[in-house]
This record gives sequence, structure tokens and C-alpha cells, in this order.
Amino acid sequence: MAANTWQLQLIDGWRLRSGGRDVKVGLRQQRLIAALALLGSQPRSFLSGLLWPESTEKQASGSLRAAVWTISQQLPGLLVTDNNRLELAESVQVDVSGFLRETPGPTARALGTRLDALARAELLPGWYDDWVLEEQEQFQRRRLAFLETTAENMLALGESAGALEAAWAALRIDPLHGTAMRLLLRAQLQEGNHAGVLSAYRDFSSRMRTEFGARLPADITAIVSPLLTGAV
Repeated sequence: MAANTWQLQLIDGWRLRSGGRDVKVGLRQQRLIAALALLGSQPRSFLSGLLWPESTEKQASGSLRAAVWTISQQLPGLLVTDNNRLELAESVQVDVSGFLRETPGPTARALGTRLDALARAELLPGWYDDWVLEEQEQFQRRRLAFLETTAENMLALGESAGALEAAWAALRIDPLHGTAMRLLLRAQLQEGNHAGVLSAYRDFSSRMRTEFGARLPADITAIVSPLLTGAV
């Protein structure tokens, strides 16, 4: 099994492939491989405490040794050990690494497909370890930031339709995210869709009151204030 054929998927579920075929991996080994993929090279002592936090130090170290041995036997070339540290081989391709660097094709359909993928993507769904939950939150923040930057760039280019799609994708991740709200309203204004601006603004305002008992920030209201004044 050639080491340079490893492909590790962490988005929308854990999956390891080699030579175009799925490789069966035990749950203990999956967690170690995922930790190294997301956190990079780490000391063995850190990994044992991270992955077996409720075990004694001796038990955790033993569990880590067993996981490393199993991976070395079943997946040769996947791990690199050096100076009491562990890391994945450089040839292992991890989907998370390039996910936010991918750019859509030139067509509107390609853009829509890419934005939909960004909105739906989940990191290791169904995993509830504390360290995984932190990585999931960070991945969500990165997706939001990427979508918001995309919307900003499209607004600057006068591509209001694309900006609107990017803003909606961000709001699918966090329906009351302030920056995404602003971008959506600005994109609709750029399109001249005043009815859409007012409808979205009123929906956001209602949800903020219902869920948080709060008003929308003043700068969001300022975006639509000319329309609100005219609508009275």
C-alpha cells in the first residue's frame, strides 16, 4: 500500500481511502488520526491526555501506544514518529486543509454549488469529544469568514447576485450573524430589491426579539433607514 495514496476525509464524516479504496479503521485509531490531521505534530503526552482524558496517565499512555501500534501494522506509512512526537506523513491528503482554498468555476452554477457546499459542510458530525467540539466551532467560524469575504469581494465588483448567494449561505450557518445580515441587506440594495431589503430586515428584527429579546444593532437599521422612512 503506497503511502502517497492516502486521502483522509473529515468533512461530512470520517473516511480514509488508499489507492481509490476505502480503508477500514477502528474508532480509537480514527480519533488519533483525526487529531493529528487537525492539530498537526504533537507530543505523545499531549495526545494521550487529549484522547483519553478520563484515564490515568499510565492508562492513557498505554491506550496511545496500542493505537499507534495498530496503525503502524495496518496502515504502514501513515504515521511519522520523531523525538516522542507523532504526526501524519506529508503525503497524507486531508480534505480540511484545502477546503476553504478551493475556488468555484466561472459559471453561476459552479458558484452556487460551491456556496452550498460551504453552507452544509460539517466537521466530524456525530463526534462529541471536547477537543472535537472546539475544532467544529473553529471550522464554522472559518466558513463564515470565507463566505463573508466572498460576499464583500462580489459587492466590490458589482456582482450583487453572487454576493447575495454568499450572504444567504453564511446565514444558513448562523441565521442571526450580524455581518452576514449586513451583507445580505447591502446586496439586496445593490440589486435595487427594496421589498426584499424590508422583508429581510423585518424578519431579522422579529427573530432577534423572539430569540434574544433584543433589537437589531443600530448600524444594521441604518442600512435600511431611508427605506423605513419612505415606507411610513
